[in-house]
Amino acid sequence: MSKELTPLEKMELLIPGFRGYKQKELLREDDALVRRKISSILDDARVKVERLITAVKKKNISIALRLDDLRLELMKASQMIKHASYGYSGLFDRAKVEESELQRLLEYDYKLVSEASRIMEKVLELTTITDPQEFMEKLNATIDLVRQLEDDIKMREQILRGEVVQ
Repeated sequence: MSKELTPLEKMELLIPGFRGYKQKELLREDDALVRRKISSILDDARVKVERLITAVKKKNISIALRLDDLRLELMKASQMIKHASYGYSGLFDRAKVEESELQRLLEYDYKLVSEASRIMEKVLELTTITDPQEFMEKLNATIDLVRQLEDDIKMREQILRGEVVQ
């Protein structure tokens, strides 16, 4: 009988080299690994959306324009996570970082990686839909997912700055 993986074990499987914020001097490196992974997934999704735009723009301009909205949201989310300051001066610079804070960050990072992967799945799903109405519904839902991810990226920044207390 297999046991449920911990958030740390899940992150170690998803991101090669990730050490789980175990050593203070490596906190910023782990932070960078997580953010690069999320941004890579989003950039790959954006490339697929760009190909989709090229394929549909002569057939249905309104769908192509809405796909461009998704492309722009993907770019924005990728840039948000990619260009946030490495290792905020809140959580990482304190002399002692509580284990519960690191556990919370781990769980949040896993959530972000999972959300980015789910967005990629939804983008891939778009490539298989032929009905314009269904396509537009799924496209709008995917845009909503990206916007939720953007909100969650902002929350992660607040956690790292030590602004969020539970």
